[in-house]
Amino acid sequence: MNAPQPNFQGDGKLAEEQEFLLRSLDDLELEYADGDLSDPEYETLRNDYMRRLAAVARALKGEKPDETESRTGRRFWWLVPIAITAAVCGVAVAQFSGLRAPGEPISGDIDSSPRSRLADAQNLFYSDDLVGAREAVEEVLRDAPHMNEALLLSARLHERSTDPLSAVRQLDQILQVEPRNVEALTLRGWILVRVDDPEVQDEGIRNLDQAVGLQPEGYDTYVFRGFVARELQDDFELAIRMYQMALDRDPPEAMQAQLGRIIEEMRLEEGSKSE
Repeated sequence: MNAPQPNFQGDGKLAEEQEFLLRSLDDLELEYADGDLSDPEYETLRNDYMRRLAAVARALKGEKPDETESRTGRRFWWLVPIAITAAVCGVAVAQFSGLRAPGEPISGDIDSSPRSRLADAQNLFYSDDLVGAREAVEEVLRDAPHMNEALLLSARLHERSTDPLSAVRQLDQILQVEPRNVEALTLRGWILVRVDDPEVQDEGIRNLDQAVGLQPEGYDTYVFRGFVARELQDDFELAIRMYQMALDRDPPEAMQAQLGRIIEEMRLEEGSKSE
């Protein structure tokens, strides 16, 4: 029986992918050392890179890849950058909307208005004190039940605590009054695309497309839409376009590097499909 002949063209592509993944691991270590990634984010990304490196190594040996394992791994990995996005958004809100950053002392007279209490609730949320944030925002909603900013924060809390139905109900309250609310459309879409039902996922995609159509100045809507295009629809062309639009909006350096790596990976995969 003759030994299988090496596929030099295919092996070259696999070697390129192996080199890319090794570089990505090096970059990941640097980001983690710089404090740009939390422990869970680092572990999840590292596990994904290691899994893909193992798959490349098997392919280089001529072993058949496990498609189910590969797809499952991607499904698990795609949620990670969303946590990074949420953390970055928290910093941006604290810096640019007049909120106190976590740990910053209160100065001046104490303002007990609903808007001031909402600011406190947002600070607690972005400090990852979800219990404190929930108590604070519920107090705000008792006094101002139709305050869209408070409803949005409450929906975010429900989403974080895996109560999507309550989150969607509150987002629907916002959209009844303000149908072009980009944040509500984006969060509603992101929740629905993670439901294991094609019709519900389609509705979530429509929500995200509505949000993108409003051309928001922030980058998170484009990041979410790009992830859905890549992981749920296998539409790399759309995903690349969304990531590029996110990059055009000057996200933080850690996210720029991450999106750049994903774009490069998709282009490599697209190139290998066309050959």
